[in-house]
Amino acid sequence: MRRLVVLCGAVLVLGSSALTADDKKDLFEAMRKAAAPGPFHKKLEPMVGSWTWTSKFWFDPAQAPKEGNGTAERKMILDGRFLQDEAVSKELLGQPFKGFGLTGYDNMQKKYVAVWSDTFTTALSHSIGTVDESGKVFTFLRDDIDPFTGQKIKGKDIIRITDENKHSMEMFKIVPDGKEIKVMELTFTRKK
Repeated sequence: MRRLVVLCGAVLVLGSSALTADDKKDLFEAMRKAAAPGPFHKKLEPMVGSWTWTSKFWFDPAQAPKEGNGTAERKMILDGRFLQDEAVSKELLGQPFKGFGLTGYDNMQKKYVAVWSDTFTTALSHSIGTVDESGKVFTFLRDDIDPFTGQKIKGKDIIRITDENKHSMEMFKIVPDGKEIKVMELTFTRKK
């Protein structure tokens, strides 16, 4: 919404009689390019579909993980600009679970952007990411608040596309000394 307000404001200001016809043409061409889905958006398409997932959560690296499972529905929205993700589980860590996320590629930042929230929080998690040369390994970095300590904590998520029917996600927290500790692993299998 903020970008729309800024964009509309820019059009009103720049649309004044002080701009030449060429300036207006350049402005609208730049806006069109910034808004157009492209090859980086297409790299998200292997995750479109109906999925089952299994999960492992590590609350203590010395202990066995807590396991869970559920389903996910993913689709491209806004004419291919964002991947919408809705996940559910009848029981995850002792309670019903629902999650919702959006992932896209921001042409202006030249980075992937994502937002996620679920029934385990009242926060929105924002992350920024990249994809490797193969187009199959996405790495996202984020800052969250640790619910146990109330302190800011850095996180890293890695999504690996195995093939058209399987991909995985690993979630790490990054402790102050820079060490990455795996806290979650999800494996997605396409429903047949």
